[in-house]
Amino acid sequence: MNNESNSGPSPLLYNADIAPVSPERKTWNAWALFGVWASIASPSSMLVGSAGIVFGFNWWQVVTIALIGDLVTLVALIVQSHGAIIYGLAEPQLDRTRFGIWGTFIPSWARFLVGLGFWGVQTFLITEALVSLWIIAMGHRTALLALHSLSPGMLVTHYPLLFWTMFVIATSAQYVILLKAQPILSAPSLKWLSRWMPLLSIAVLTFVFIDFVSRYPIALTQAMNQPAAPLTSAIIPVLLVFLSSNIHATQVISWPDMMRFGTSVRAMLLGQLGLPIIYTMTIIYGALMTGVVHSLTGHTVYDPILLVAGFLHPNWLTIIVLFFYAALLMNTNIFSNSIPPVYDLNNTWPKHLTWTRGVTIVTILGIAIGAWSLYAQGAYKYFNTWILFVASLLGPFAGVIIVDYVLIQRGHLNVSDIYRLDGRYYFYRGFNIRAIIAVAVALFVVFMGHFGLSFPGWTYLSKASWLTGAVIAGLCYMIIMPRQQIDVSKSKIKSKGLV
Repeated sequence: MNNESNSGPSPLLYNADIAPVSPERKTWNAWALFGVWASIASPSSMLVGSAGIVFGFNWWQVVTIALIGDLVTLVALIVQSHGAIIYGLAEPQLDRTRFGIWGTFIPSWARFLVGLGFWGVQTFLITEALVSLWIIAMGHRTALLALHSLSPGMLVTHYPLLFWTMFVIATSAQYVILLKAQPILSAPSLKWLSRWMPLLSIAVLTFVFIDFVSRYPIALTQAMNQPAAPLTSAIIPVLLVFLSSNIHATQVISWPDMMRFGTSVRAMLLGQLGLPIIYTMTIIYGALMTGVVHSLTGHTVYDPILLVAGFLHPNWLTIIVLFFYAALLMNTNIFSNSIPPVYDLNNTWPKHLTWTRGVTIVTILGIAIGAWSLYAQGAYKYFNTWILFVASLLGPFAGVIIVDYVLIQRGHLNVSDIYRLDGRYYFYRGFNIRAIIAVAVALFVVFMGHFGLSFPGWTYLSKASWLTGAVIAGLCYMIIMPRQQIDVSKSKIKSKGLV
């Protein structure tokens, strides 16, 4: 352990934005926390349901797989959220207790890169909505439909100037909202969004679904009566990929960033009900709407924006819906793909980075990476490459996080040591080598086939990416990491623990 004496928090590890949330600033009740899920269950979640139809499943198979993914996610989220609620800490600071005060940069930068990638995809969808809205409002819907290619990338190819203009507008709007979301002020703009977006999300998505399917009753009946895909050896890898896409890998390691403002554990538990309720609803909507279009045209249109732009009528209704879709997608992007990377940056250089600087850097890098090109390559390729990579990368970190908090530390953390260079979480030169080894072993197993190393059954393990990584890393960590004896008397915030 570092011998440097440090009676207070080190400026290298502490600033006001990443300090524990004080009790008076914990103002997010169950409805506000529920609202985070309702906001995230946006048209982009419908995309997952639509993709299930593209993969060959029928609508109830899609919903069943999604519910299994929700159950796995809920277990991890409850563990994660408990630490955030009790101690008022964001994920990067919680990770200092597992990976070390410098080792925390490893999961932080993993989710940082993932968040920036998804930021680009989500901003692409927002821009699609704005461009489609403009084209229809200007009376050019016929020209839009005449393109005969309702697929991602269509709009940027045929309307490049309009597309990138709308992209700048969407990016600027997100930037302004984030600037007003300073944690030191209890993130007022985010709290406002989480309070009002649930009703808007539910109302808009439900209205669109009912109106959409009611226009095509025969096609809806055909979509609902599609036979189930048989569970053959050929489809099992596809099923595992789809299951992995329904395990909310980014939320599992990002949720404390919002939950830290929660009023109580009970409020957190009630708020988590938003996942199975709202997410499953949007999965059903996406699956059936894509099924209806497939029955009508023989094509599986999975892009949620193009489903509306191509098949919702009349024009005035389509314009209103596209406007609200853009708002819902923007809200999702802020909660899921903007806030976590900003926290990760501030955790890396807390002495030099403020919230405003972090927001600016994240926005610039999100644009520079340009990950929206991944989405434009088609549903199967997008899920089988990018989504699978994300699940494979983040699963091992989740395994260590869950085992460490529940079995090793039993819910007891020393908050003051999280910000000290001479505290318990310094481990070996700032790194918990055991946690890093556990993650490395899991990553090796999940990715080994891509380097010419494999064994019978590896394909199934790699497709079940998040589960494989989480289980292997968790078991390794449980074996090699001794249980910690935490001196909670030094902590400013004390917990009764989990056990």
